[in-house]
Amino acid sequence: MVSLKKLPLSDSLAPQLKSFLIDVFAQKKLTNPKLAIAFSGGLDSCVLLHLLLECQKTLPFQLHARHVHHGLSLNAGAWADFCVETCKKLRIPLTISQVKINKNSGLGIEATAREARYQVLLEADADFICLAHHQDDQAETLLLQLARGAGVKGLAGMGAVNEKLLRPLLDTPRSRIEAYAKHHKLVWIEDESNLDTNLDRNFMRHEVLPTLAQAYPAIRKTISRAAQHMAEADILLAELAAQDVKNCQQNQVHSQQLPLVPLVLLSKARVKNALRGWLLQNNCEVPSAAQLQQIVQQLLHASADASINIKLSAGYILRRFQGSAYLLKNVQVDADLCQRSAFSLPWQGEKIIILPDQSRLFFSEKVGVGIAMQHVEKSQLVIRYRQGGETLKPDEKRPSRSLKSLFQSSNIPPWQRERLPLLFIHTTLAILPNLAVDVRFKAAPDALGLAVYWQDNGD
Repeated sequence: MVSLKKLPLSDSLAPQLKSFLIDVFAQKKLTNPKLAIAFSGGLDSCVLLHLLLECQKTLPFQLHARHVHHGLSLNAGAWADFCVETCKKLRIPLTISQVKINKNSGLGIEATAREARYQVLLEADADFICLAHHQDDQAETLLLQLARGAGVKGLAGMGAVNEKLLRPLLDTPRSRIEAYAKHHKLVWIEDESNLDTNLDRNFMRHEVLPTLAQAYPAIRKTISRAAQHMAEADILLAELAAQDVKNCQQNQVHSQQLPLVPLVLLSKARVKNALRGWLLQNNCEVPSAAQLQQIVQQLLHASADASINIKLSAGYILRRFQGSAYLLKNVQVDADLCQRSAFSLPWQGEKIIILPDQSRLFFSEKVGVGIAMQHVEKSQLVIRYRQGGETLKPDEKRPSRSLKSLFQSSNIPPWQRERLPLLFIHTTLAILPNLAVDVRFKAAPDALGLAVYWQDNGD
């Protein structure tokens, strides 16, 4: 076997890529995986495509290309044509996806285009998406994140293996990629926007990194190594956050609820880390450092009767109730939409009913649970919302209780009380989902009953 160290730099990339793919396939236990390459037609993606085709000669995997047409350049159509011709010559299947970029999104053109590109790529029918990011890209990313005041996660940069994304050239400097392309006489396109230093990444690429490299020739490699250190630190912080959140939620059913008392015993840094982990666990973007500080202050130090209602990204809100934080989807139940006072929906045997606010009612037949089926079969079961004055008698030996009393004793958060659907037989409240059944309708221990469970749209 020829040592990689003895190969010319331009020829050692294919064996390195093959070794990388073998390791990934082995870890995922894949024998003939589907790979998609993000193919822009530029230098980096042309080299990666050429390398993948070389590896495919001795390593079994399926390969197709994906080109995302942003339409941001007057040359975008010509680039797409180039990709079509290149893939046609190489007999590689190609899919072109055209996307529209919202220039007023507030994220900036670069970030918006990147988000749209990833969204399209991740929809590909493939086990992995191969991206041509290299060591210089990693250095630029870390410098950009540093300039923006990012934390450990941001400074970790890009990962070589990130779930469905593969970046096999991440440790390869651009100079070696250029040498490979020249050695194999590859043809590629040049994006004129890459020279526009008004764009943040290009400013780092053409102004900052070259200046740093004059004093520190190995700066790209050392920055890439620093990103790896940050990535390891991020893993450790994520593991610590998961453990702290687990300790807080020992007796909780829903991950969207986080008891706060255990957090008070932790250091400030650890509290913030746990909250970040909890938000990420629930697919909510982590807020800025300033907002996270405000969240900690309000959740842990605001007076007990204070109303906490913090808006987060992607339509989430953060609330507090009886010593716990709640992460909720910010769905406003419009009175006109729901027509709460007039809302009346008969149950007709459905297993699941989706209500106007997207919450759900689940129905199932169980012995000794819920409303006795004899009542359901004789009378119409109707779903309504709370109007005021409703009572329910859950205990034969005690008087009927108001909904307010039942909600308080069951620790139902205020924001759920008006949205919890009620089930009536005629004009009598028969069941309060998840909480209680009126004794006049309750199934006997040996009788078949209709159990009803309500799932909030934030659960």
